[in-house]
Amino acid sequence: MTLTRTIKILIWVVVAANILFWLPSTRLSCLYALGRASRCPFQKAVKSYDTIAGRQKIERRLFQERRLVAKDSSYHQWETSMGRYWVPARNDDTLVLNLAEQATKVYGEGRDGVQPGDVVLDCGANVGVFTHEALADGARLVVAIEPAPENVECLRRNFADEIVKGRVIVLPKGVWDHDDSLALRVDAGNSARNSFVGSFGPAMQEVKVPLTTIDELLADQKIDRADFIKLDVEGAEKRALAGARNTLAKFHPRLAIAMEHLDDDPVRIPEVVLAQWSGYRIICGDCIDELTQVRPDVLYFQ
Repeated sequence: MTLTRTIKILIWVVVAANILFWLPSTRLSCLYALGRASRCPFQKAVKSYDTIAGRQKIERRLFQERRLVAKDSSYHQWETSMGRYWVPARNDDTLVLNLAEQATKVYGEGRDGVQPGDVVLDCGANVGVFTHEALADGARLVVAIEPAPENVECLRRNFADEIVKGRVIVLPKGVWDHDDSLALRVDAGNSARNSFVGSFGPAMQEVKVPLTTIDELLADQKIDRADFIKLDVEGAEKRALAGARNTLAKFHPRLAIAMEHLDDDPVRIPEVVLAQWSGYRIICGDCIDELTQVRPDVLYFQ
């Protein structure tokens, strides 16, 4: 075999290996084998590319069918097949992204999700797409907890009737491990990425807002139990869980906790939860393909 032919064969082997690797199922299988799929079972790891593709398909459909029905200087109201929502005018497209997540039941369904009669804490409520889903699933009460003033205004508009009827409480605070006030970094392009602890995009401004704990807000609002907690607070999840020690130990609410914000979330968040109450069983929701790793989008705790 000549040197030239050997080189050609090696080149073709490298090309073929790269093609196979970048096929989603092959690449994701390799990542799983290399330990780059923290807490994701094999089947969900391999399906993570399809999970993203499926959401993007829903996003395109929602984007095409949405209709602007009202507006003022700061807010737009959109009619969609999944409800009518006021949103901050500066980032209309965020609504479509969040609704696509709800269409795939990202925060759980069946045993993992909201049950009829539940008292639900929607921590990081944004404009209320999960609050809407929780009510549709039969929640008796939803406490929509949101620190960003523009999102709070949207919540009050979106759930005006439910607030009057006592089915929704809007709490304009962030959840933390103690009472405080901190600067909230307001994301310029996505009002769902506002954060106390991280930077997920260019900042528009910072606003100082009050913080509370989950334990204290239940006492302050005279709420006698918590059945389900959705926690998606842009990197502050571990802090919020530390402020829920009594709630988790006493009521053992089902939890749906976002895992995509900080690198150590899939490892550290379960440790924090189990430190509050060791009886939880951990269930992996859909997993997300991040090209060089796979991670849970949400973990459920029962």
